[in-house]
Amino acid sequence: MVLKILLEDVSIFSECSPWYERAITMRLGIDFGTTRTVVAAEENGNYPVCTFTWKGELKEYIPSLVAAKDGHLYFGWEAAQHLDEPGARVMRSIKRLAGLMQAEDPVDLGPGFSISLLDLITSFLNHVRRMVIGYGNLRIDKKSKLEAMIATPANANSNQRYITLEAFRRAGFVVRGAMNEPSSAAVEFLHRYLRTLGSKSLKKYVVIYDLGGGTFDTSVVGIAEQSHDVLAHEGIARLGGDDFDEIILDAVLENIGLSRSDFEPSDMVRLLEECRERKEGLNANTKKMVVDVGRVLQGMDPVVLETGAIYERCAPLIQKSLEAVQTLTRNLEHDGINPADPRSLAAVYLVGGSVAFPPVARVLRDLYTSKVKVSPFPHASTAIGLAIAVNPDAQIQVQESVSRHFGVWREIGKDKVFDPIFLKDRRVDPGTGRLQITRTYRPVHNIGLLRYLECSSLGKGGEPEGDIAVWKDVRFPYDPELKRLKDLGKIPVEPRPDLSSQELVETYDYDVEGIIRVQIENATSGYKRFFTLGPEGS
Repeated sequence: MVLKILLEDVSIFSECSPWYERAITMRLGIDFGTTRTVVAAEENGNYPVCTFTWKGELKEYIPSLVAAKDGHLYFGWEAAQHLDEPGARVMRSIKRLAGLMQAEDPVDLGPGFSISLLDLITSFLNHVRRMVIGYGNLRIDKKSKLEAMIATPANANSNQRYITLEAFRRAGFVVRGAMNEPSSAAVEFLHRYLRTLGSKSLKKYVVIYDLGGGTFDTSVVGIAEQSHDVLAHEGIARLGGDDFDEIILDAVLENIGLSRSDFEPSDMVRLLEECRERKEGLNANTKKMVVDVGRVLQGMDPVVLETGAIYERCAPLIQKSLEAVQTLTRNLEHDGINPADPRSLAAVYLVGGSVAFPPVARVLRDLYTSKVKVSPFPHASTAIGLAIAVNPDAQIQVQESVSRHFGVWREIGKDKVFDPIFLKDRRVDPGTGRLQITRTYRPVHNIGLLRYLECSSLGKGGEPEGDIAVWKDVRFPYDPELKRLKDLGKIPVEPRPDLSSQELVETYDYDVEGIIRVQIENATSGYKRFFTLGPEGS
């Protein structure tokens, strides 16, 4: 079981480190979100959301904002204070950058001021750590060891996973493990409602509908006693509250006869934040929304928009999310579940800050009626689920599955064929929390040049489709005469039919954090190399 493995690792660490037991430990679930970063804690079987005292006010989250001014960086509520100040460069939704850029790519924060993406996110998470210790309501001090369970979008590519994990570690958190965001929300749902589902219940699964600020994820989680399998994942990398904000902004600009090119980047951020705030103030009965463009265009009257027209513009995005849910549930027959039987569905559980946008729940209720349940804490559901998962006594186990296809290009004759090593939705071994796959073959070149990639879907012919992320190439000496060379990049790859007498074995290992390692062995000549695989730029 995944969580058991993680906790055993920490027990070993405790025995080897005399100071560990003396340190004060706080276990946290941290949801690094596109719009908000939320922290929950495990305290004696309870899972409070951390609140922060900031400028005399209580805050239940930290805005995922960055501001640069006069050569200094500000984060969270400090960045929000600079939002409307002249000369401040403000950036929102930095989490989305991790899915688009490499770790060392520079992020431009103004003239002559740039920082690598990994350093930027690390700095933000350093700020989160300082806020938890210095301004949070948890019983904690500067000497406390902060152990964290963290989450990434189910559809996140490995580059995003690497950047997130590495940034948390560099920021001083002891990362106990990682989960996909909808799986974390499933833990919160099961903890809250499991006791109402007896052993004779006809309910077989729950659908998690997770619409955050930047991404949409959905997962189907099977219900079986205290152990639950993630049966299937689906996600849309760029669909969330940010996109609704963009639609509202476009309507505002049409109303005042201006375009995006008429504004500086920071002014666009300010307008988008204004649109987000107005959007989050809507309820099911709101007919009009008022957007104050005066915070950027001084002296200009507020813009009044009909909510019905905005909802109509947003409808295609909501429909895309609904189609993803329907795709998952149609395939449940492979798991012995009849999706046409409404009794087997426990709930469609709505989490994420953007499910409060009125047309979202309305569309889902039109299809799933009373099965729709909105989390009591939609902004905090993922963080609470993570805090529950980090508690060994909670006894809520969610068994993850692979969320994206991963494979390598093979040369077969004159053709290049994609070999999918780990298939999407393949479940990890319940005993070890890992997956292992082996490939055995005979080489026909002097050097193996392995070109890896991952993708969100496969075409009818098995070719990569959808969201594709290219990984670092790996070189391995098929020719035993080259086995002592460390830099094979200087040796040209050449045909060597005489090497077909050598037997090559690749053993791939997929672990609980979605990290993939491979051992490549020349079994005939008796040598091997190990590689930790990763995306380009990591």
